[in-house]
Amino acid sequence: MSDERKVDPLAGIILMTSIVGLILVATQYFASLWSGAYYYHSCLDCEYSTPGDLTAQILILIFFIIQIIVSLNDLLPKRFIQKDLSVYGMGLAGLTLLFVIIGIAAFGAAYDAIAVEWWPDTGFYSSLIAAIVNIVLFYLKFKNK
Repeated sequence: MSDERKVDPLAGIILMTSIVGLILVATQYFASLWSGAYYYHSCLDCEYSTPGDLTAQILILIFFIIQIIVSLNDLLPKRFIQKDLSVYGMGLAGLTLLFVIIGIAAFGAAYDAIAVEWWPDTGFYSSLIAAIVNIVLFYLKFKNK
């Protein structure tokens, strides 16, 4: 009985939050604009993504994948990395938040002159919320160790 590990519920929530954020960033629009005649969108396979926000979206996906790996390390019966990775996970979630802001700023800077209006879309909000939630959860996980 002494060999049994207790499963950290925060790692499970981090896993689910990261998966949902990953799926929504990969499949939904990150930002959109109305030019007066047409709607234009930014996403991973959209024609009107700028190099800045496309790069940010790709890095956001990579950071979510690494956060999934970090949370799986805590959930699996036998850890594949013995070190506590909560601080690294918190840093990755912080980088995710940083690149969410960089991505929307790059889109806004590129299209503000030609757009009647532009706005953040589902991919932006999902990655923003997932990054903030993961920062808090990794912090709580680190403080509970």
